[in-house]
Amino acid sequence: MWQGHAARTTVRAGFLLVLAVVLAGGCRGRVRSTSAPVAETRVGVVDLQVVTRAHPHWQELNAVVQQVADVQAQLALLPGAPVMPEVDVQRALDLEARQLQGELDKELAFVKQDTERRLEAFADGLRTEQAAKIDQVRQDLEAQGGRAILAKRDELRAQLREAEQSIRDEYRYPLLNLRLRAEVAGLTSEEEAKQLQQQVQALQDERAQRIAAKADETQKAFTAFQKAKEDEINAKLLTAEQAAQAEAQQRLLVRQQELQEELRHTAAGMEETFRARLDRRRKELLAAAQGPVPGRQGTYTESLGERTRRLRAELASLQEQRVRLEDGILAEVKIEVAAIAQDRRLDVVLTRFVSNVAGIDITTDVVEKLKR
Repeated sequence: MWQGHAARTTVRAGFLLVLAVVLAGGCRGRVRSTSAPVAETRVGVVDLQVVTRAHPHWQELNAVVQQVADVQAQLALLPGAPVMPEVDVQRALDLEARQLQGELDKELAFVKQDTERRLEAFADGLRTEQAAKIDQVRQDLEAQGGRAILAKRDELRAQLREAEQSIRDEYRYPLLNLRLRAEVAGLTSEEEAKQLQQQVQALQDERAQRIAAKADETQKAFTAFQKAKEDEINAKLLTAEQAAQAEAQQRLLVRQQELQEELRHTAAGMEETFRARLDRRRKELLAAAQGPVPGRQGTYTESLGERTRRLRAELASLQEQRVRLEDGILAEVKIEVAAIAQDRRLDVVLTRFVSNVAGIDITTDVVEKLKR
């Protein structure tokens, strides 16, 4: 256990020192003319340990580093002697069972997370699809309602024109008779002319009032129709939204059941594989313990060689993965530090792993950028 911890510490320290060298070299000041006066150098400081640990992939890198240390520790240790009493067989079998169970639990946890991610992606797709569908329904209903309202407006305008014309026709002859009376029969006195003018004015005012009342009645009818149509559109839209929501919930439930069934099937298969591997290993251990010593020694040697090849292959894969993660983190940290240095007009950025020179601490700025 101590050896694994020391290996992890060495890898992490080495990685941070690599970052320090790269960042210190990448953020040097611009070339200055020897003929001009030298301005004061603006120095930035970044805590690489804080920055790298804030990177989204740091936990993943830390896990890989731990796995590398564990595999190296396994390579450094040799399995026990080939002679295995029955008690030792059971003890070894229990140990391997615990190791296999740990691997199985990790795989199951990954499968569950992947299932949850797929379900969330399906839900996001449903929300986008339903929003587009409701938007289309809203556009269709508004278009239909707009056409209906325009048609009703034209209809009411035509009716109003007919009503206005009918009212004018109704008052045409009475007004004409009064004018003819004044022109043909003649007026005997000023008082009679005044009375006649008052009668004409009264008829005209009455006609205007009836026309205005008809126009007001028509406007109210149009307003009521418009409101009723809007209420109808809103009711239809609400019904469509409720139907779409119910459909989306049903589809989501079906998809959730499918994924759960798939998860159960996968877990059952993994459990079956786990049991088969454990049973096979039990038979191997029992056969090795019950066979003659030379046979067990040969089996032990072959098993040791196979174990070493497997661990070395696993170690090479983990080291390659670690290098990829370190390079990725290094590249992103370098980019963010360079960008902040340029924004804040820093000539050089140092790391607390390299120097204790006082400067402008940009650690928080880098961490905030990495977390976006």
